[in-house]
Amino acid sequence: MGFDAMSDIKAVILCAGEGTRLRPLTFSRPKHLLPVAGKPLVGRALDTIKEAGIQRVGLVVGHHPEEVQRYVGGGAAWEIEAEYITQQHPLGLAHAVNCARDFVGDSPFIVFLGDNLLEVGIKAFVEDFTRRQPDAALLLREVDDPRRYGVAELDSDGAVKRLVEKPAQPRSNLAIVGVYAFHASIFEAIAGIQPSQRGEYEITDAIQWLIDQGRRVSSVILEGFWEDAGEPVALLRANRLYLDRLEPEYSGSLDTPSQVLGALHLGQGSRIHHSHITGPCFIGENCVVENATIGPYVSLGDGCQVTNSAIEDAVIQAGSRIRNLPGGLKRSVLGEQVVVAGDGRGNSPLSLILGDMAQIRLM
Repeated sequence: MGFDAMSDIKAVILCAGEGTRLRPLTFSRPKHLLPVAGKPLVGRALDTIKEAGIQRVGLVVGHHPEEVQRYVGGGAAWEIEAEYITQQHPLGLAHAVNCARDFVGDSPFIVFLGDNLLEVGIKAFVEDFTRRQPDAALLLREVDDPRRYGVAELDSDGAVKRLVEKPAQPRSNLAIVGVYAFHASIFEAIAGIQPSQRGEYEITDAIQWLIDQGRRVSSVILEGFWEDAGEPVALLRANRLYLDRLEPEYSGSLDTPSQVLGALHLGQGSRIHHSHITGPCFIGENCVVENATIGPYVSLGDGCQVTNSAIEDAVIQAGSRIRNLPGGLKRSVLGEQVVVAGDGRGNSPLSLILGDMAQIRLM
């Protein structure tokens, strides 16, 4: 079971889910392509994998798989080798891992949920797994309310002795983050479990099978933020976390009357006229912002237009247009090519979750 270097380890990113909690944003695309501070979730997952030194990555796809393949391609943008694995039916995380069996072969591997966002990455986790060589390893995070999560109980040496899903009376505050490391023994474990009450093969059941068989399951406690961007409020929270780390960049144009306070990423070809920007904000390429108040915590995708409007704490995707909305748009997530047109009368702020090509017009 031994291995010597991170180059021996493969990674499996799970991005087959339908993202039902993010509807209507996910009707026309997988949730893993929703952007956070200008970059899709799966792009940030691949950044994390690359930073850990892993070069061979299998992406388990299911919902709109062609969209993920179009974005990631062969992986050249991350200097990795990307392969695609289809999960035909959403039968749980353990089933998704089992779909990657041919890709993994005999190699140790990392499993990374594609909507996970981690501040400090997984390099230390992978190094610990490489050094200790357990059958499996979990990344854990201390949380305030463990009843909402799968929870790990540890022995005095830090080994995992029990996993409990959403316990009513938690014995631990250590939540399972959704980053795992395995050897091939996990496939034996998956073969040994039955579907849960919700009809899915649970990865926690497979790991508990290993524990019950006397196999070693280690853990590492995550530092920094962890966000599971599985619903709109979490997507906005993640957007704020990443924008707080934004480095200013000005590739577009800003006229003299406009003001910028705080960090701004202004993409190539974008133009700001007679506007006030309060960072941190991300403005993509070829956007037009005119007579507007933007920020803080706003991400605009490529080709957006904002005129005579105010926006705060929002993720607005490519090609969308916001017009005549002086009352403002707050705590909102808009899909691509959305139109929100006000009547210019200074209405109360709107909070909207809109899928691609939706149109809202105030009369």
